[in-house]
Amino acid sequence: MLRDLRVQHFALFDDLHITFGPRLNVLTGETGAGKSLVIDAVTMVRGGRASPDLIRAGCDEAIVEASFTVVHGSDAAAQLATMGYPADDDLVVQRVLSTSGKGRVYINGRPVSASVLAQVTSSLIDLHSQHEHHSLARSDTPLAVLDAYARVEELRRTYQDTWAEWSTLDQALASRATRETTRARETALLAHEVDELSRARVQPHEWDDLERERMVLRHAERLKNVSHDAFSRLQEPDGGILEGVAAIAAELGGVGTLDPKLADAADLAGSAHVQLQEVAAVLRAYVDGFDQDEGRLDTIESRLAELQRLRRKYGVPVDELPVLLEGKRTELLALEREEESDHSLIPRSQAARRRLEALADEWHLRRTDAAAKIESLVDEELARLGMSARFHVEVAPLGEAEIGPGGRDRVDFLIKTNPGEPAKPLRKIASGGELSRVMLALKSVLASVDSVPTLIFDEADAGVGGAAAEVVGRRLRAIADFRQVLCVTHLPQVASGAETHFLVEKSIQRGRTSTTIRQLRDRGRVREVARMLAGQRITTTALRHAEEMIRLISAPPDQRGVPGHQSRAVDSAARDFNA
Repeated sequence: MLRDLRVQHFALFDDLHITFGPRLNVLTGETGAGKSLVIDAVTMVRGGRASPDLIRAGCDEAIVEASFTVVHGSDAAAQLATMGYPADDDLVVQRVLSTSGKGRVYINGRPVSASVLAQVTSSLIDLHSQHEHHSLARSDTPLAVLDAYARVEELRRTYQDTWAEWSTLDQALASRATRETTRARETALLAHEVDELSRARVQPHEWDDLERERMVLRHAERLKNVSHDAFSRLQEPDGGILEGVAAIAAELGGVGTLDPKLADAADLAGSAHVQLQEVAAVLRAYVDGFDQDEGRLDTIESRLAELQRLRRKYGVPVDELPVLLEGKRTELLALEREEESDHSLIPRSQAARRRLEALADEWHLRRTDAAAKIESLVDEELARLGMSARFHVEVAPLGEAEIGPGGRDRVDFLIKTNPGEPAKPLRKIASGGELSRVMLALKSVLASVDSVPTLIFDEADAGVGGAAAEVVGRRLRAIADFRQVLCVTHLPQVASGAETHFLVEKSIQRGRTSTTIRQLRDRGRVREVARMLAGQRITTTALRHAEEMIRLISAPPDQRGVPGHQSRAVDSAARDFNA
């Protein structure tokens, strides 16, 4: 809902602040007073084209700011959240126009482009004027409106889920031929690599173990000779190291009783003799067990070369080759399963398509049924509004056997305003007054399903008078039961239904023209309606007629009499005005 509008140095406004009501807001005033300037200001906060000509003469910039109340859980709140504006009670839009031509745009204090502003506010305001009908400018509006009226939310969700499923399967089928060729190559390569790595049977730490064994075999002769020589020196029968250490231990043990200090040395010598015996045993076993296989070194060299080749081919350390093997086995298995899955693509796709076709048929029937109801109701509204026009909702196929993400239909609103002439798309009607009344009729029928919280009508009553004018007033008030409505009007019947009434006045102060807006209450409202009925000379009769008109138009439906027909008092007031 549009809560506030603040304007500074804009056109004929110096400093303006309007607080709107939640239901029917009406702006009235003399011709040329500046009522449409308010619409121009709203157009600015909707992302409309900004011109430096709108800046008040003598000022460097103009500021237009609008505050919106966004209801949590509403369609507008959901759309704003998808655009990066999380649900909040307030949304503040500011547009700054500069004489340099470099304007600025802000949403909640964040600078944005005018195109982003237009996208954000499109879910908040729908403007219908003599020159602009924003919702009709979008080609998707008729389809969205028809579906909202038909209440097909659950069907739409089911259809779109099925569409996504079928599209995925269809794309998979379309790419299957190419994928089969590439998959065959990938499968053959993976199978070869798995076979190669499996046959290699790389063991953990194998590379390091082979490196150590190769080192031993390359120096086998030296290792054997050194070990044999060391063993011989330990075991020489006359004067060997073992014998000498044993003698030392015995001699020291013999005198250890005389001096305890030598007892420690005797113990150490004894321990050394035991350790040397163990060394001798190890050396003997090493020499005796040394079996040099002349072909073993060649085998090791060959194995290391193979491991080196695999390491370079696959680009991983040798110890990681077993892990790589398991990964490639998994990839190969996935490809094999993918191939099996592809065989089921055709029946799965055909089944999804059949479900999609059935849902599209059901959706089409719901749309055609809703279209007939809308046509009938809008025609009734148009007749009440004094238009001998016929409204048509065209539900046509997208193409032969064609369906899309929105079903099989394209929808357009057509209107026949002159007998004998073909119906034309509603958005191409030349007369702004006719289009405004058609939109008023549409909004009356669709008020309960329309998701835009604020509707603005700029002289939707153009060319309307008499009983039709009363209908316009009542319809605007009825729409305001569901949505906030702002209306610029010259009709007393429309102004009489206002819950919030603003008077736009132009005056000359200190040689300069200015436009001001003030809210009317009670007697002020009556006087303004009387002026609209009788002109500048407001008589007692005009005031009485104004009071009666306000009472009748503002009364609950069950107290207004037959809809679409004026009371005697209102009819008399209208005759006085027309006279």
